[in-house]
Amino acid sequence: MGNLRIKLKYKSFEIELEGDKDTVQSEFKDIKENGLGNIVMGVDMSETTYLVEQPESGIPKQIAQAESIDFTDSDVPSLKDVLMKQLPSSEREWILVYAYYATEFGSKPFTSKNILEAYESTKRKTTSRHANMSQNIKALFNKGYFSALNDEEFILTNDGKHQANEIITRTHSTPLKQKKPKSKATKSNTKSNKTSKTSSSKFVVLRDLNLRPTDKVSLTDYVKNYEIKSNGDRIIVIINYLKEILKIDKVTINHIYTAFFVLKCKIPASFYQVVANTKSRSNLIDFNKVDDIKLSTQGSNRVRLDIVKKK
Repeated sequence: MGNLRIKLKYKSFEIELEGDKDTVQSEFKDIKENGLGNIVMGVDMSETTYLVEQPESGIPKQIAQAESIDFTDSDVPSLKDVLMKQLPSSEREWILVYAYYATEFGSKPFTSKNILEAYESTKRKTTSRHANMSQNIKALFNKGYFSALNDEEFILTNDGKHQANEIITRTHSTPLKQKKPKSKATKSNTKSNKTSKTSSSKFVVLRDLNLRPTDKVSLTDYVKNYEIKSNGDRIIVIINYLKEILKIDKVTINHIYTAFFVLKCKIPASFYQVVANTKSRSNLIDFNKVDDIKLSTQGSNRVRLDIVKKK
């Protein structure tokens, strides 16, 4: 029975099998199916090139080669290039790229310490990135980009290599998405604006509200007793009239809206906001809901003492 020699090459790793043809073929089959065990722990044998040297010709013949991404050093951009172009679009992508370079493009295991060293060498290390690093590594593991060898070491899977290669061969950067925090004031204003817009469509003139009673002073004559300098002043005078003269227990925003209409005053486009500002900014009125608006102590004092005309 003839002799056979098989040479297995993987990057810098190389092994030869030589001897009886049946024995060599049996060992070769076992290696293809089960890998090389602890000899090359972490090596993905799907990228291994198998060469057979036949005694008759002495010419190596390639008999099997799995599809893989196997670049020479000149094909891969440097980590500095990736950094300058800002190619990763998230911190998880950065960690995947760091792992790709730390493992010499997926040829050896890596640890979280290697990732941290990459953060430091690229001057991207921050407290928050360091704190989230373990969580991001776990997320990449769950996506199938990393595979664990033990409690500390990981290797890049084929999917991980493909994804890392896709990132570093991009032609332009994809900016990290950042959400601008909204201040409380902005949220409050947004809420007020929405309320204003919603409420303005519901304002109605109360046709059964008589602001020209025959047995009492009319609203038009009542406001002449005051030096009204703003809409806030007008609102508190109206509320005082409704409560003190007409004895209305609960004054609503529609009562005030109707009074503006009867007085032939220009009604603000954001009527609710004017009422709300009279509470929040001037502190002249008080209400939780617009169906029960009252004068505050400050508003009551202003009506009685500050804007009433001297006789």
